[in-house]
Formats: sequence, C-alpha cells, structure tokens
Amino acid sequence: NAEGVVGVRLPELTLDKNDEDLVKLADAWERTWNESDVKQKWEAAGDENEKYWRGEHYNRPTADKSRAMVDNAIFEGLETYLPQVTRRNPEPMVVLAVGEEADQAKQDFVHALQLELGEIADEVKLRLKLKGAARHQSVRLLGAVKLGWDLDNDRPAVKVVRPQKLILDPEAATDEDGYQGDRQGEHRRLPAWKIVALIEKDPTQKENVEYITTELAKGDMATEIGFVEWWTVDYMFWKCGSRVLLKRKNPHWNYDEEVTSAVTGESEQGISAEQPIQGPEATPELPQGAPAVPQVPQADAPAPQEPRKGVNHFKSRRMPYVLLSIFNLGKQPVDATSLMGQNLANQDLINKRNKQIDKNADNANSGMVVSLERSGLTKDQAARVAEALRKGGVVTIPAGNPQEAVYKPQQGEIPAYVYNQLVDTRQRVRDIWGTRGSSPAGIEGETTVRGKIISRGLDTDRIGGGISEYLEQMADDIYNWIVQLLYVYDDRFQEQFAQGVVPPRVKVSVKEGSLLPKDSQTIANQAIELSGAGKMSLIDLYKRLDYPNPEQLAANVWLEANAPELLFANDPRVQQVMQQRQQSAVSAAKPPSTSISYKDLPPVGQVQLAEQAGIKLDAEGLAAHAGAKEAGKKEVPSNLPGAGESGL
Repeated sequence: NAEGVVGVRLPELTLDKNDEDLVKLADAWERTWNESDVKQKWEAAGDENEKYWRGEHYNRPTADKSRAMVDNAIFEGLETYLPQVTRRNPEPMVVLAVGEEADQAKQDFVHALQLELGEIADEVKLRLKLKGAARHQSVRLLGAVKLGWDLDNDRPAVKVVRPQKLILDPEAATDEDGYQGDRQGEHRRLPAWKIVALIEKDPTQKENVEYITTELAKGDMATEIGFVEWWTVDYMFWKCGSRVLLKRKNPHWNYDEEVTSAVTGESEQGISAEQPIQGPEATPELPQGAPAVPQVPQADAPAPQEPRKGVNHFKSRRMPYVLLSIFNLGKQPVDATSLMGQNLANQDLINKRNKQIDKNADNANSGMVVSLERSGLTKDQAARVAEALRKGGVVTIPAGNPQEAVYKPQQGEIPAYVYNQLVDTRQRVRDIWGTRGSSPAGIEGETTVRGKIISRGLDTDRIGGGISEYLEQMADDIYNWIVQLLYVYDDRFQEQFAQGVVPPRVKVSVKEGSLLPKDSQTIANQAIELSGAGKMSLIDLYKRLDYPNPEQLAANVWLEANAPELLFANDPRVQQVMQQRQQSAVSAAKPPSTSISYKDLPPVGQVQLAEQAGIKLDAEGLAAHAGAKEAGKKEVPSNLPGAGESGL
C-alpha cells in the first residue's frame, strides 16, 4: 500500500526503439521475474507437488533401487477429479449483441458461427487442452493456454504451455478478468530454417539470418534455436541472446487501413467501411448466411472514402494467453496454494501409517530365543533348531524343559485406532478433492442408494464451485479468441471485409453448467422419462445417452417408420418384399370391371343408361314395346318414340 514508485523503473516499449535498448528492456523484465520471491516460492512448491503426484514422496539413497511403498492418494484424487471437470466439451453459445437489429441474415450468421466454433473445439481437442491446463494448475499452481493460427492446417491453434516456460510480472495478479500484467514472455524453440524463413524477407535482418545460419546452426538448419518471445498488448518481438530476431505490432489484430484510389493511387477520404461504394461486381456473401452488404446509390463521380476500419471481435488488443488461476489472493500472478498442496500433510500421514502397519505385519513372524544352558545346545545347534521349527520338523533337546529352553515371543496386534486414522485420512484427502462420492472406496460406508446419491451430489457442488466455473470462463475466453483469430486470418472473412461487409456484433460465451460433473445414470433416466412423456425428441434423447452418432440414429428411426425401403435398400430380401407389397397395392387400388346387358335392364334403367350416353328415350314406349314382345304380338311400329335400339 505504499505511495510513489513501488516497482522497478522501466521504460515503455515502443517498436521505434533500437535493438540494443529492446534487449536491455527484455533482460530487465526477465531479471525482475527470475529474482523475485514469487518465482522462487512458486517453483519450490511446484517441484514438491510434482514429486508427490509422481509418487516420489521420500528421498531414498541413490544406491537403493527398491521401489518405495506409497499409497498415492494425491494421484488418485487429482486423476479422479480431472475427468469429472472435463467430461464434456464446453458448449459455445453465440447470440447477437445488445443493440443489434435481428434479421434472418444475422441469425444465420450467428448460427453458422456457433456451429463452426463447435467444430474447431473438436478439431483442436479443446476438452483435453482444458484438462491439461487444470492439471498444471493443480501441480504447478498455474495453467496457461496460448492462442494463435495454425498455418499448416489453416485454423486457430490452441496450445497448453508449461508454466515454467513463462516469464511474468511478479507485481501483477491473475484474477477472474485474466492476467493483469503489462508484459508476458515465453521461452520457445524453433528449427533454424523456420526462423530464417520468417525473417529473411526483411532486409534489415540480414545480419540475424547470417548469425543464425553460420554461428548458431553452423549450416545444420534443423538445429533447434531457443529464444524468448515477448508480448505486450501492442507489440511482439523475439529476443535471442543480444539480438532481436523479429519485432511486430500485435499480429492478432485487424488494424485500420486507408483505401487508395484505383486511378490516382492516393488515399481517399469520405465513405466509411460500413457504406462501401457499389461496384459493378456483385459483393460475395459470407459463408453460411452472413449479413448482406448494404447498398449505396451509385454516384456520377467516385466519392472519397474514409480509412477502412479494421473489423475485430475484441474491443481492444490482448496478449494471446489465457491463464488459469483459482486460489489467488490478488498478490501475485500464480496461485498461493492448490488442492494438492493442501493434501501433502495428509499424504505424509498415510505413508507413515502404512509403514507402521507393514512393519507390524513383518514382525508377526517373530523369531525365537534359545537358552543354551537349559537346552544343552550350542549356538550353531540352536540356529538349526530354529530353522527346523519353522519348517515343522522334530527337535530333541539333550537336557532341560523344552518350554524353558526355547522361548518364542508373541507380537501384539496393532491398535485399532491406527488403522481407523489411516481410513479417515484417506477420506479426508477425497473430501478436499471433492471426489469422495465418485470412488467406490469413498461410498463404501453408505449402505443406501439415497445416501450414495447425496454423497455424489455433494461432490458435484464441491467441484462445480471450485474448478468447473473457472474452466468454463477459460473456455469462454478461448472461444472469443477463436472468433478474433477467424476475423484476422480466415480468408473468407478477409475477402468480405475488403468488400465492406461488416459482421454483426455478437456475444460469445459458454453454456452455464456445461462442465459441471453429472451422473450419467441419472441423466439417462431423466432423458428416458422425458422421452416417454413426449417432452423430448429422439435426437435429444440419443444425445443425452451419449450415443456416438445421434443424428443418424434418429434419422434411421424416422426412415424405418416412414420409408423402410430406403433404410434397407441394400438387402435383397427387403427389396423383394417391397416389390410384392407394391404390386398388391396397385391391384387393390384398381376397381374390378363390371358389365351389364342393356336388354336385361327394366325400362327405367334403360332410359337412365341411354341418358348417360347422351340419348333421350321414352320410358312408356319402351314398356309398351316390351309388353308386346312378351304377348307374341307383331312388332311395334318403328315410328313409336323410343322403339329403336340402334340409337344406343
């Protein structure tokens, strides 16, 4: 809480500094970190934690090649705890920022961006990266992830960095808002040919290219060259010894650019990037439903343009590191303690009690005492007597009472409280980690199912509030960084930005609770109940049951009910049955043909049939004609109405 100067006097970093001043500044930064008490205590605690995690709890003589007897409860706790907090991929959520007018194009862009974040998370194995960072935080009191662009695969890169490689500001802190220092360094190494390929295009780096090629690599360009990469929010540079190999403005940022005239080649002023001049060529659209480019009426003469503003997801530049710090009081950039550090004393007690029990068990097969005077045996004979008794043989004593001549002391049992304390200490370790209800040994004492469920629920609350929310925030920062990297390096976005297409402002976050440890059996039962009640779709049910391909399973169910011939198209038996069913359906759909004789119809029926054919007949005439035929009379004159049959 002192006022005035409270730190080392350091100049501000600017790229117009010469290389000599830049090297002095970097050396001062590194010296400040290396000589600080923060680093000394942090490294000592991390080294001790790592030994306990590996099971090297006690220092043994170098000549002793035996394996130490260790019940490593710390390793059990950490490696039970980590799979639970990283069991599922953090689900990205993308929504329009407040103030953005929602339309279909913007909604499509948001949906496409969310899908792409999910694909990138799977490609970069984000869940394993979070697990690695959480392991470093538990062992080394700090987890670190670095963001960049993978040139080989043309996608964002997410890399877990060993904390020992970092150079931090000992006066800074790491809190829920991230690392608060103004600088950050990282010890890196690259093959000599790759460094040369990056810097040889710069004519001012000819001396460095020659230095790397001849003095360091000595012609062997696959040689690994170590250097320190320094970052501030504005600049980045590489330092190797007393040389600066590379210096750049923060490359992960789209800077404002001036638009030059295609005619004069000079910069133009006037129209902003949000209102580009309408050219003769159609403006391409962003993939997967990006917002359309607003149209501006054509002017008779080209209007001046303002400097094109760089499009970025972040509101300000950042260093490309995301640090994981949990047990921090805001006094230093690394954690003051960890769950592993809090369990070291318990682990020592477990090892001590195990050794006591082991020693007592070894003494159960105690030796014997032989009286030479009462048994009449010599020393060598007494040794053979002891060996014979162990093998169950018969021993004769020349003189004396055998019970007085040979004495075998009885080893007392170890007190019960020793073992009880061992069991209690093991449970205490699991309680601190929050894994008591997650291991069979931890819930062995629970005799009811409800008791086991309650114990498991308490673990979930313990882990969820202790580490899951920090990992979710870390994943949140990583997803936001991925969007920024897409804006800067992805050619699809760069082409659109050059045409004046500005994506809508979006908010990227992680679904709350997506990393909380959940009991698979409980989730499955709830999903089955909801599906049975008609409150959950099949595809959501299969996702909850963790089936590997839920979309395909749901589609197969629909096809089996609605179009089985498509689902089983490759089975000839199914094809044969479907053909038979189709033929039967066609036959059933065609009505049977019927015929009736006109002469057999009564007069009224004949009249109706004739009307269908467009002929009008007299029913009375037909009736008279029919009666004359039956009576054997001569034929009715043909001039009677309705008498002729040839008209039908």
